[in-house]
Amino acid sequence: LAGYAEVVKYGALGDVDFFDWLEASANAALDGDEDALVHAVAHSCRMKAAIVARDERETGERALLNLGHTFGHALEAEVGFGDTLLHGEAVAIGMAQAFRYSALNGECTEEDSDRAVAAVAHSGLPTRMGDIRNAPFDAERLITHMGHDKKAEGGTLTFVLVGGIGRAFVAKKVPAESIAEFLIMDGAISSKVAV
Repeated sequence: LAGYAEVVKYGALGDVDFFDWLEASANAALDGDEDALVHAVAHSCRMKAAIVARDERETGERALLNLGHTFGHALEAEVGFGDTLLHGEAVAIGMAQAFRYSALNGECTEEDSDRAVAAVAHSGLPTRMGDIRNAPFDAERLITHMGHDKKAEGGTLTFVLVGGIGRAFVAKKVPAESIAEFLIMDGAISSKVAV
């Protein structure tokens, strides 16, 4: 099931037709239907291979494969990279957060955001930080973890965000304050002391 988050990611980041197929075929795939699973895994592998072939040195498009990962890795780091939160569960929450943040900032429609979050939730994967046993999380601590992400450059935050389903893009120099405000709206707490 955790692996299914990565499958949904491929439709969400660059293939709306595949995303449509996943919505229609989710029950079959999740119930272990062999044809549906083979199609889902093979299509995901083909997409990854094509993206990596076009960007072998990870200088551009390949970063799109990290949709959901900046948010997700911060959550994994906060819970200690163990069984509390599997990687795929973290990616599921992170992907939902990327869509919600993008919608909040007018990058994608609420409809696309709701659709993407629903596709993740339909599988039984978590979509909110509150779904994790150790919640709530401190927004500033999560921001600190995000600063260590491999896509961070010169102390600024880089995220893979979305212009809609199938239209991911790399957003550089995302203000930490904007992410902190979003995380608090999305269920995190703040440890900042007002002065």
